Amino acid sequence: MVSKLLVLLFAAHAFGVTFNSYDSAGYYLPSSGTASTTQFYLGTELSSGTACGVDALPNGKSTSGKQGGGPGYLYAAINQLAFADAGGPGGACGICYQLTPVSSSGTVLSSQALTFMIVDECPAAEALSGGYNCDQCTISETNVLGQHWNFDIAIDAMSTSQYDTFFNGVTDGSNWLEVQFSHVSCSSSVNPTPSIKSWGCISGCSNNDAASVCADV
Repeated sequence: MVSKLLVLLFAAHAFGVTFNSYDSAGYYLPSSGTASTTQFYLGTELSSGTACGVDALPNGKSTSGKQGGGPGYLYAAINQLAFADAGGPGGACGICYQLTPVSSSGTVLSSQALTFMIVDECPAAEALSGGYNCDQCTISETNVLGQHWNFDIAIDAMSTSQYDTFFNGVTDGSNWLEVQFSHVSCSSSVNPTPSIKSWGCISGCSNNDAASVCADV
């Protein structure tokens, strides 16, 4: 009983943040659930730094500039409600989630599951890159793809094999209308810790309670 309790406590407070409850600023970091996915190019954001402060890939690698064909690193952005602070590093930075696609017929495609590290924010503001995919301000709202959560996948860091595996059979153009997700440990081979700017963080970030989750909408 004691060991199970310790596991639950670790899962709820890993990386210095709390899962599955609102903080004082209205952010909510889920440990598991269902989500939609979209795609973005990480390379275009590295010069100024992502919302987590990521400014370069680790091990001297670079993004390919196209979907697949990258060094085989699995990174993603998560919608602002889960990410936290709209203006800088949030509590989700450095956390990894396993994403398992679900087909249009409802079949869970377990063999296509991959684990992604959160290195950026998909903003709620429609004027920014998140648009209508990440504009949820509470857990009762859904985005245009019908989900409470969204993972924006850094497709130019993925290898061709990873891209072809994960996106095989996508349900809406290049997007999954549904994936199952759960918080898991990161893998050093596909989720290596990236280089970050001095103001950034990638592990142990805390939510900025002074900000409002939809302040920039």
